[in-house]
Formats: sequence, C-alpha cells, structure tokens
Amino acid sequence: MNVTRVPLCPPHVASKDPWITSCTVCGVRLLDGISIEQLVGRVEALTMESIQPTGRIRGTWTEVLEEGDGQLWASWVRPARNFAGYEHIDTTNPDPTGEELSTLLLAELAGFPPEGDVRSTNVAEPEIGTAWSRRKPTRWDRFKTWSRANAEREFVTIALPLCAMWCTALGVVLGWDGVKGVCAAVASLF
Repeated sequence: MNVTRVPLCPPHVASKDPWITSCTVCGVRLLDGISIEQLVGRVEALTMESIQPTGRIRGTWTEVLEEGDGQLWASWVRPARNFAGYEHIDTTNPDPTGEELSTLLLAELAGFPPEGDVRSTNVAEPEIGTAWSRRKPTRWDRFKTWSRANAEREFVTIALPLCAMWCTALGVVLGWDGVKGVCAAVASLF
C-alpha cells in the first residue's frame, strides 16, 4: 500500500482563481493567503492574550473571541500588510457583512466617530463643496469693482492672445522680409 502523506504547508499556496479560497496543497481555508490559525497567531503574538476563532467568516474577516477583565469580547480581524499583520474592528452589529466591516474600518481610519457615539448624531457637518457652491461673479460685477489687478488680468486673458493672433497673421501675410521692414519703420520713429 502506497500512502502519500501531504505535509502541512506553512507557506500556504493560494489558487489563482479568486473564488477558490483554500490552499491548493493542504486544502485549508485561506484568508488572503494565510490560514485562520496563522491569523490568530499574529493577533496573539501582538496582544499577548489568548484568542479563539469562532468560525464565523465574512469575506476576508473572521470573528475572534478575546477574554479580558473577566469578560468575553468578540471582534473581527483580517490579514493586512501592515506592521501588525492584521486589521481589527469592533462592531455592535450581531451579523455584519464583509462590506460593512471594511466600511467601519475605513471610517475609523479616516477619523470619523464610532458608530454608537452620541456626538455623531448631534454634530451638523457642513455640506460637501460649500466653498464651490457660491455664484461666480459676472464680468459686469468685476467691472463695477475695477482695479489695476483687474485691468492686468483682463489684458492677459483677452488682449494678449488677440495681439498674438494678429501678429501671427501679419507675419504670414508679409513674410520675413515684410516683418523686418515693419520693424525697421517702427524703429525709425524712435
């Protein structure tokens, strides 16, 4: 009898198919290339507390239980490419989706108040783009408050391109010899 033993593979090999979420060598369920046991090991190594996975998985998130202060706390973790090797989020929702957990993590990283915070309901945030919602002054409004800066701005935006186009047209019509003749005539005046 030829029994082939498959060793447990510490560097799990993920499938190239994103819908196959298990190791191609040993068949262990993977979360972004590592097993749940490896993820729990990462969390335990950093927190120095005993962590147990519950078996509930939402996308790349897995629920873990941590005992602290005589109470049992449930939270969600997933692998990440940061110093800790994982991302951690708490939620009051008893059955969240993976998208909700990722959204909560993004909100926490952006500095928004937690979901159950009282301040989040009392604070009126300004409308996005308030500074850009003002009406742009018309040319007539700008003319009424005329200043030297306005005059220079109008010259640069209107007169300078117009002068450049006329000079180009005159250069095309007269040619190089004609342009030299006009410049000599203008220079003789001074």
